Amino acid sequence: MTQTDPSALIYDADAVAQAERLVICAPGALTRIEIFDPVLTWRSAGWEPVFYPFPGLDGRPLSPPLDIVQAAGQIVAFARAYPHRQIGLLGFSTGGAIVIEAAALLGDAVRTVAIAPGLPGAGGWRTMLGTTRDVLGVAWRVRSLRVRPVWLEYYRILLFGRAVLQHVDTREKSRQFTEARAARMVYPENGLLRAHAGGLKRWLGPKTPVPKPESVTLLIGDEDSVFSTNQTRAFAATLGEVPLRRFPGHAHMLILTEPAIFDTARAIFEGRDPERSGLSD
Repeated sequence: MTQTDPSALIYDADAVAQAERLVICAPGALTRIEIFDPVLTWRSAGWEPVFYPFPGLDGRPLSPPLDIVQAAGQIVAFARAYPHRQIGLLGFSTGGAIVIEAAALLGDAVRTVAIAPGLPGAGGWRTMLGTTRDVLGVAWRVRSLRVRPVWLEYYRILLFGRAVLQHVDTREKSRQFTEARAARMVYPENGLLRAHAGGLKRWLGPKTPVPKPESVTLLIGDEDSVFSTNQTRAFAATLGEVPLRRFPGHAHMLILTEPAIFDTARAIFEGRDPERSGLSD
């Protein structure tokens, strides 16, 4: 039986007790909760952040490994402990799968935004083959099989897509982003990738249908090399045609490259139309 343990989340108990609005944030694989630092500015609008850390990061033990359904259950248990609060669920990549699973259980009680959401079965063979090809190409380009040099170069594809080196603008921006994050970079080593990735591979999508599809919004980059636009469109259809907004020129890490992404999420949570932010499908 799945155990739900709200204590797995990171938050300021006193601030949460006083807040009228809570935003529960779940990061992606190989991503610390600092990826959501822009949400801290929402406090001025009454939002108090709550974070779900991944195994081996942010003080959480590496074992047990991530399980999507269990993680969603922990978030659901926490949200239900605050029934009279406005709650937003914000997830990135694998965290997107977690908040979608939680949204299916919480229903109308929450609004959900998933940025570059992880897909059932981790995107299946299309994602596996595409990612393998990208990583092998990067290894050839840097003339190395060592994890860190290969990951740093592959990260540039995650930022702006497979054509990143073909344009002066994205080539320079990707170099600057990668250099700026190098000191905080989480590498796929020491068991982290195994602990983070297996859960998404086993996830088949929410067992419970999303009761109100319009309460879930997917935000994606058109150049995402991990989960393509067509793959995510197909997933959105299985959820009941949930709203999907595309950001041209951005890829899987649009949570870093698109400054407006957090303003868009907040507008959605507050029931406002995100002005000129992304293209609606």
